[in-house]
Amino acid sequence: MTIRKRLALWYSGLIIAVIIILSLVVVGISRVTILNTIDQVLQETASDVIDGIVIASTPSGDGSVEPTVILERNELFGAAGIAIQVWQTHNSNGPLDEPVLLLNSVNISNTIPLDEDALKVTELFYSTRQISHVTERVISQPFNSNKQQIGIVQVASTIQPVQHANDALIVITIIAAVISAIIAIISSLWIADRALRPVNRITEAAASIAAAEDLSTRLTWEGPVDELGRLSNVFNHMMERLERLFAVQQRFVGDVSHELRTPLTSIMGNLELMARYGHDEESLQAVHREAERMSRMVNDLLMLARADNGEILMELNPTDLESITLDVYQQADVLVKKRNLHVKLGRLEPARIDGHYDRLKQVMLNLLSNAIKFTEDGGTITLSTYTEDDLAVFTITDTGIGISKQDQQHIFDRFYQADYSRTQRDENDGAGLGLSIAWWIVKAHHGEISVSSEIGKGTTFRLTFPLLPATKQMRALERSSVQV
Repeated sequence: MTIRKRLALWYSGLIIAVIIILSLVVVGISRVTILNTIDQVLQETASDVIDGIVIASTPSGDGSVEPTVILERNELFGAAGIAIQVWQTHNSNGPLDEPVLLLNSVNISNTIPLDEDALKVTELFYSTRQISHVTERVISQPFNSNKQQIGIVQVASTIQPVQHANDALIVITIIAAVISAIIAIISSLWIADRALRPVNRITEAAASIAAAEDLSTRLTWEGPVDELGRLSNVFNHMMERLERLFAVQQRFVGDVSHELRTPLTSIMGNLELMARYGHDEESLQAVHREAERMSRMVNDLLMLARADNGEILMELNPTDLESITLDVYQQADVLVKKRNLHVKLGRLEPARIDGHYDRLKQVMLNLLSNAIKFTEDGGTITLSTYTEDDLAVFTITDTGIGISKQDQQHIFDRFYQADYSRTQRDENDGAGLGLSIAWWIVKAHHGEISVSSEIGKGTTFRLTFPLLPATKQMRALERSSVQV
């Protein structure tokens, strides 16, 4: 069963249940109200009859005095639609063996009690009896003399009209309930269809995306920002993420294929030369270089994959960023080799952070290697470490060829490399993973990495990390002493 049908079923079922309950309540209240009205009329009539009764004392043959009932209002006994009986149930000696009918209304042709069982009651009593195949409502009310019960007045009226009216009301209620149920079912189907229309649009859009394999398709939502509006937004955000991930996957596969094809082609070519002309040192060195390059790329890929899966946990300890900077500076001569470059220290201040010494050194060496690679002979590379507010800052600035604004937006993406014609790549270059690894290491230290560059003027990479509390306190003391 579809959601549309289930919603319609629940909605119409709820409305039908409410209609049935209301109908039963209306019929019940109507019946009780009419019966109460009849009971009130009967009780008033019985009270009028009792008010018109006079109890006289009549001497008996044994010298005792017997009560005699005298009715002063005989007109009550001719009322249409109401039957009245006055019964004597007691004398001076107590209850009579057989009640005596004293008075009977003109519309009663027999002497049978309206309610024989009620002739024994001692207080007002209501009953419903079947009299001559007619349902009658009977009230039996005792009357007294000198606080002693003398008899009972019984007043009855047919409730046949009440039953007819009640039956008619039931029929009308059933017809109204059926009509209301039909309207409820139709309206519930319409409401469910209208409510699910946006969901159908989302489903159709998802199906068209799957059929066309076009991840750039987005849903257009013109309604309010309700649950369905949020669903559309979430769907669009999901599609944007899927589109980016798919693009990254495609680029990843293409870049890996390209990066592996180049060293493999070189290795195969050198192996063919060695197979044809014999072993030579230059070919062996070329094979070794390409194999090392492939090994570095595979290791970098494995490292990034493990980092993405959260399998690499770095133990962060109090670390002096100044010491790492000096260590990297001392290795600069080895990295520069025969290049005519000047590596120098700029601003250098103590800056302690929670960090991993080797990983931070790996980031700095990677940035230094890039600066050496993309700086012309005669250029300068400057390393600096200092504090700024509550941050430790490391910068590396070169006077190299620079990075375009477009490339700056993607240099931390995996396998991304700038325009090859400008970067003067050689066989020892990486595969465009170094800055991705640097970005991940900096983020693992709760830091930030950014780049500012201008074509032909140079590049500056800036790394910031939260200072340790002790260093923050020292900085605060320094600022307060300066103000004094």
